[in-house]
Amino acid sequence: MATGQTVPADLLDVSLEDLFSVNVIENQKVENERWHLSYSYSRSTFDEYRDGSERLSYDDVLWGGPGETRTQKNFPVVPTKITQEVHSLLLAYEISSMLGIRVSVPFIEQSTDHISIVPNYGDFTISSDGIGDVVAMVDYGFATSLNSGWRVIGGVSFPTGSIDEEGDTPRAPGSQQLPYTMQIGSGTWDIPAALVYEKYGEQFHWGAEVSGKLRLGENDRDYRLGHRMGLSAWSSVATRNRLSPGVKVSYSWQGEIDGEDGSLSIPNPAFPYPAPVTDPRAFGGQQIDLTVYVDVDVGKNWSGRFSYSRPVWLDLNGPQSAQNYQVGITVTTGF
Repeated sequence: MATGQTVPADLLDVSLEDLFSVNVIENQKVENERWHLSYSYSRSTFDEYRDGSERLSYDDVLWGGPGETRTQKNFPVVPTKITQEVHSLLLAYEISSMLGIRVSVPFIEQSTDHISIVPNYGDFTISSDGIGDVVAMVDYGFATSLNSGWRVIGGVSFPTGSIDEEGDTPRAPGSQQLPYTMQIGSGTWDIPAALVYEKYGEQFHWGAEVSGKLRLGENDRDYRLGHRMGLSAWSSVATRNRLSPGVKVSYSWQGEIDGEDGSLSIPNPAFPYPAPVTDPRAFGGQQIDLTVYVDVDVGKNWSGRFSYSRPVWLDLNGPQSAQNYQVGITVTTGF
C-alpha cells in the first residue's frame, strides 16, 4: 500500500500478501519444499500534486518570489518527478505446513527532479540509494481446508536503512540533510502485521487482507513516519495453462509525520519549509489503487508475477506529490 509521496521505508508495504506468501502456490504443488527464495523488483513514479483530492500544477505549488504572495501551500523549491526503485530478496522457511518464517532485504534506488527560484538551482536532481529496512515475519495458517484458509502475519521491521542521506540542495552550499522522501529507512523499530483469507476454487482464486504498520517511538532525528493501515481484495482466474491473470483493489491510509527533522527547515518563523517534501504535515492521506497482474507458472519449481497498478482515488495531506503508477516483477523458486 502506497500513499502519496512514499518514503522509501514504506516501498515494501504495497502488500504484505505479495511479500510474505511467496510459498503458498509452491507448497500446493510440492509439499516437501521447505525453502523458498524470491526476487522482486518494483518501480514507482510520482509526477503531479494533490491537496486533498484537488489536482495542482507545479506553478500552483511553486512560489514565484517577492512579487507573489507566499502561503503555507507554495514553496521556493518544488520536486517534480520522483522515481523510486526497489530490488528485494526474500527468503522463506517452512517450519511446518502451518507455520513459516520470512526475511526480506531490500535495496533502494531513487532520484528526484526539482524546479526552484533559487539562483543556480533552477533545475536540479538529487538521488540516494542503499540497503533499506530489513523485515522479519512469522506466517501462521489456521482454520485451513483443502481449498481455503486464514493466515495471520506479524513481525518486526529493523531500522537498518539510513536516515542520514545528504546531497547538494538550495538550502545551503555543500551537502545537507536530504528530505524525508530521500531517506532510505524509517529510523524506528516498526511492527507490520496482516490478516489474510484465501479461497482456491476450480475457476477462481480470491482473497482479502487487512494490514498495517505501527511505528515505535521517534528516531534519532526526532521524528517518526506515519502509522499505516490498508484493506485489499483480489481475484485471479484459475486457467488450464501457465498464465493466471488477476485484479486487486486496495485501500490505504497513512498518518502524517510526527515530529520533524529540524535540519530540513530554514530560519523563517512564518514559512520554515523550503519545499513540500520538508513539511511533515504534507505526508499521508488516503488512496485507492487498482492493480492488474499475471501469475506465471514457469515449471520446475519456478513461478513469477508481473503487475501494474495506478491510483484511482486520492485524498492526500497536501500539497503532496501523488503516485502516477507502479510496475513490479517477482520471480520465486522452491527447494
